[in-house]
Amino acid sequence: MTQPASDTIIDNLLSRNSLAGSFMAAPAPSDAELRQILGAAQRASDHGRLRPWRFWVVRPAQYEAFYDQLAAAATRVQGDPARYDMNRDKYRLTARAPLLVVAAAKINTAHKVAPIEQVFAAGGATQLVLNGAHALGYAAFLFSGAGVFDPQFKASLGLGADDHLIGFICLGTPAGPGKPGPSAAEAVEGGLASTVQQWNPEGAFSPLF
Repeated sequence: MTQPASDTIIDNLLSRNSLAGSFMAAPAPSDAELRQILGAAQRASDHGRLRPWRFWVVRPAQYEAFYDQLAAAATRVQGDPARYDMNRDKYRLTARAPLLVVAAAKINTAHKVAPIEQVFAAGGATQLVLNGAHALGYAAFLFSGAGVFDPQFKASLGLGADDHLIGFICLGTPAGPGKPGPSAAEAVEGGLASTVQQWNPEGAFSPLF
């Protein structure tokens, strides 16, 4: 893949956005590139060095069976069998993505590190997958839906009641502009204005930028 035009790592991070699977095409990352992308996840902040993140790669040949199971999972959570076809169609919108990666948090409840910290670590690792894909010039998109909460589907991945299914990452080559939205600069500026403040002990917080 062609490397991003940005000259610096920070410029690359500032330009990352989400592009849905319906705006992707082949090729997917090669296995060597996938190793780099998932390798980046191993550098997530990780109190206790527990590596609570888990990833499963789903290839296109397994998509139909995967969407069957995922739609069934969402339908069980919703408690309405009539929603199966709707769920199947919704999840299958991602099928244009040439690769899927399932992301989860595997929680060690016996460890002194609080479960929520382990979830944060797995979330950070998942974000590094998105960043790593973008750094190599690929599109990446994280989606979830009701199916992530289904105990039966979680169990099929070896996850228990205390574990969390974070979602599903679409990976592929950008093949369209995506849905209309703010530019990278607009997103950064708007986000800084609404989410960042300067702290002081009196509690009268003020804008930092």
